Amino acid sequence: MQTLNLKKLPDESFKIIREVGKLADEKKIPVFLVGGMVRDLILGRKSLDIDIVVEGDAVLFASNLVKRLKEKPHKVLAHKKFGTVAIELLNGVGLDIVTARRESYARPGVLPDVVPGLIADDLFRRDFTMNAVAASLNTPEFGAIYDNFDGYADIQNKIIRVMHYRSFIDDPTRILRAVRYEKRFDFKFETKTLAVLKESMEENAFRSITPVRYFGEFKRILQEEDPRSMLKRLSSMDGLRFFVYDKGVEAGFNEVIHSSLKGDARWMSFFSVLIAALDRESAEELLVSFNMPRIDKARILKRLL
Repeated sequence: MQTLNLKKLPDESFKIIREVGKLADEKKIPVFLVGGMVRDLILGRKSLDIDIVVEGDAVLFASNLVKRLKEKPHKVLAHKKFGTVAIELLNGVGLDIVTARRESYARPGVLPDVVPGLIADDLFRRDFTMNAVAASLNTPEFGAIYDNFDGYADIQNKIIRVMHYRSFIDDPTRILRAVRYEKRFDFKFETKTLAVLKESMEENAFRSITPVRYFGEFKRILQEEDPRSMLKRLSSMDGLRFFVYDKGVEAGFNEVIHSSLKGDARWMSFFSVLIAALDRESAEELLVSFNMPRIDKARILKRLL
């Protein structure tokens, strides 16, 4: 079985996943590192956030783990109903622990129905093959790769391949994610994946999701260091939905790119440029439909005066 060298992770991350593995051994349950950290390790990129899948009760597992961690968490948010726990450590590392699960969609655009499952089920529910690679954290096979969908090869070959061809219909936010990955990693779409993405856009896939869900994923694009190529790509396939990306908007983005703004101030400046391209009434309606926090909405509207 192919093995991932987890020792290449930052020291703090490696210590945490080692502790996760030891606890899993004691409880005699399979536990896996999944998602972005696995992908980024294969790509040789730095990744801070740790995603863990437990074949068992993730909430109970996380509770036991917190007691063992030398560095006590800054914040712990558990959703027992969904079998998920988000842990924020003081050093800025994020640790998400979830119960392995299977998903099904009652209709396009809605959140999925979930039931507990195995790691193979959990990998199958993911968006793209690049995110469907797992590494065991149990001691006997520490770092052993679980790759049922050839995601490892797709990562090495820089290919974006959707897990199944109804994926963009089931969850249209994956269209935004796909474009973000394409530009961030300089990947190429697998031929059939690009075809079904375009078909989904032609069928107006975004109509099945609320503006809040659209913005939740779109905001991640604005949080990228340089989102210009992503917005151009979306604009070319009519994927911006609520916005335009023209020369005036690009000029505004260029100013933000060359500024010293960081964090929330940076992405909100990108967002303000997009909002400023709309008339005042449309801008106010959009901020309401996105359910923007009152303080953020006030800051953005102030910039439009």
